[in-house]
Amino acid sequence: MKINISILLISFYTIITACSSEELTKDQVESIIKECQTEESAIKTKAFYYGTVEIDDLLKAKFPNKMKPYKKFEELGILKIGPLQRVKGIVGKMDRYDVTLTEKGKELLVKSEENSRGKITGKFKVCEYRFDSVSEIKELPERNEAKVIVVFSRFNETPFFEDAHEKRNPKEVIKTITFRKTTDGWKLCDK
Repeated sequence: MKINISILLISFYTIITACSSEELTKDQVESIIKECQTEESAIKTKAFYYGTVEIDDLLKAKFPNKMKPYKKFEELGILKIGPLQRVKGIVGKMDRYDVTLTEKGKELLVKSEENSRGKITGKFKVCEYRFDSVSEIKELPERNEAKVIVVFSRFNETPFFEDAHEKRNPKEVIKTITFRKTTDGWKLCDK
């Protein structure tokens, strides 16, 4: 019986030390992140309205440049602005435009939602981020985890990026990601 317990203890100790001795390397981190990264997780979007765009006279007086972004995107071939229609609004008159996307604009559209009045809220691609490098790896053996600091770089800026703030979409994004240690090795996602 003593031999069986000794063998069991030695086996248990070997398994524990074998599990905890596998260090997480930069190459492993890069490989795991590239395996887990999806297109959706790397896309930054911005809301932009199209479809039926209405500007009442009060709003037009306060914001005379309301149509400026639409005209800019029309010049870039992203959308088409229909002719001006003067219609009766809730209070006074308003300008109404039918704004439609071109093929180029549809390529930048991630998703859209239309309300009952024909106004469409579109989520348009601003830029994308991709994994760039690993800054630091800090293993926490007592929790079977590792905190990894990684750098993601911005690329593929669209015309909507110029409107977005640089602060919200910096050239590099530094994130701390938690890897977990399993019997199958280090994991980030369930792939």
